[in-house]
Amino acid sequence: MWRSVYMAAIAYACGAPGWDGYRPAALDRPLQAFYQQVNRAAGQGHALLVAANAARSAYVKAYLARAEKQLHVPKEEPAAVAAGDGSEH
Repeated sequence: MWRSVYMAAIAYACGAPGWDGYRPAALDRPLQAFYQQVNRAAGQGHALLVAANAARSAYVKAYLARAEKQLHVPKEEPAAVAAGDGSEH
C-alpha cells in the first residue's frame, strides 16, 4: 500500500508546473492532468469539510437551544425573596 502512496506522491509532484523543464514531452500532459485533478479534488474536499463544519455548528446550536428550553428553571420573583418567606433555612 505504501508503494502506491509513494508512487502517487511522486506522480503528483512531477506534475507540478515547476518541473516542466525536466519532464519528457510524452509524460507532460498526463502528469499535468493528474496534478490538476488532485488539486480539484482537494478543493472539493475542503469545501465539503467547510459545509460539514457549518452543518455541525448549526446542529450544536439547535441542540443547545432545545436543551436550554428543557432545563430552564424559572427564577424566583424578587418580591418573594425580599419578603423573606422563611424558605432560606
